[in-house]
Amino acid sequence: MSADDRALRHVLDVEQLRGLGQRYARAVDGRDHDALAELFTPDATIDGLRGSAPIAEYLETVRATQPAFETSMHVLGDPLIALEPGADTAALDTYAVVYQIGALAPAGTGMTLGIRYHDTVARVDDGWRIRRRRTELLWTKPA
Repeated sequence: MSADDRALRHVLDVEQLRGLGQRYARAVDGRDHDALAELFTPDATIDGLRGSAPIAEYLETVRATQPAFETSMHVLGDPLIALEPGADTAALDTYAVVYQIGALAPAGTGMTLGIRYHDTVARVDDGWRIRRRRTELLWTKPA
């Protein structure tokens, strides 16, 4: 592979990695569990606001749990991407503001959250997938 080919591959990888977070936001906000599952490797682990679990267990919990809000919108900052040229793993560090609207619980209100996603991602045959996600809650604010 020539130097130009390697440079092009690196740029394309960075763009795919940027898109990974956006695809996550759309899947989780749309409650599209199948699309959400496709964003993770089969051996992925999630350390999130609902605890720590392998991806299959995490997704089962998400599917089985009644949503607390009618809708949500994840607004992501541009991720900080650590990717060495030609590497098959990368790290993403992404800030997000999550608007949760229309609380379904009695006397509930909306909620806005400040979140930071720390992702380890891996190249797979058809692109990039999240291998480990650690979600850090930075702040919350009632709507």
